[in-house]
Amino acid sequence: MEYVILNNGVKMPMAGIGTFLLSPDEAEASVLSALKNGYRLLDTANAYVNEKAVGRGMKKSGIPREEIFLETKLWPTFYEQPDAVENTLERLGTDYIDLLLIHQPAGNYIAGYKLMEKAYKAGKVKAIGLSNFTVEQMQEILDICEIKPAVLQTEVHPYSQEKEMKKFLDKHGIVIQA
Repeated sequence: MEYVILNNGVKMPMAGIGTFLLSPDEAEASVLSALKNGYRLLDTANAYVNEKAVGRGMKKSGIPREEIFLETKLWPTFYEQPDAVENTLERLGTDYIDLLLIHQPAGNYIAGYKLMEKAYKAGKVKAIGLSNFTVEQMQEILDICEIKPAVLQTEVHPYSQEKEMKKFLDKHGIVIQA
């Protein structure tokens, strides 16, 4: 497995399994299979409605939690809820999240980012980042943040290489995740 070191020193696997559009049963089975076959990064989100299943798959795998890189995202309706991170931890059945992202730049995403910074400082989250943000929206976060985003998860592939975005991210030490 190849890894990247994030701007705060956290080691993140370069390949993982996403659980978008998977039912809870499919997510649990997919996580279990992926972990048994060497994957160590799991990606889910509040909006996928399968976080509990992802947590069950992790537990059933028998793989120690510290060997799994767990990534999830806060949905805009949770950005202003002070217990959003605690509720996410409860759904996932874990004490911490390796990477927590703002799912999209909608609603009061500044409040959501501040909420994630608080969770990071409390040790509930090892790294924080953004998903589906433009350069301008990322700059808005960089202008107000205490803790720099470590990752931007966005659409990037051979037909959409996002070269300008990559230059911006490199300048700020932020990793792009497809």
